[in-house]
Amino acid sequence: MNEKLPGLFGIARKAGMLFIGQDAVRTELKKGSRLLVILSGDHSPNVRSMIEGYRRRGACRVVVLASLGREGLGSMISMGQTQILGLPLGKGLSDKIEKLVAGEVDRYEQDQGL
Repeated sequence: MNEKLPGLFGIARKAGMLFIGQDAVRTELKKGSRLLVILSGDHSPNVRSMIEGYRRRGACRVVVLASLGREGLGSMISMGQTQILGLPLGKGLSDKIEKLVAGEVDRYEQDQGL
């Protein structure tokens, strides 16, 4: 995994731009925010089904970190197990994070299912 990611997640968290967990991500999506959603490789079917409808409507782009489980994703943000993160789209930070993980993930575009 890219060594810059934990630092970028930390910056996003301190800036109040990182939404951690299913409830926080869902709340932002319900508000109409467009998000880059990052899922752990071992995310649950419930998380998958929750995010799928938003992805189909174009409310989010989804990146699955297939090689990183809940423990690994949580440790990157200095928390316990975490299976979903969200960052506002159109911000430089989410663009940078998406580019860093692009070669290391299973990425699902708007026309593909999870």
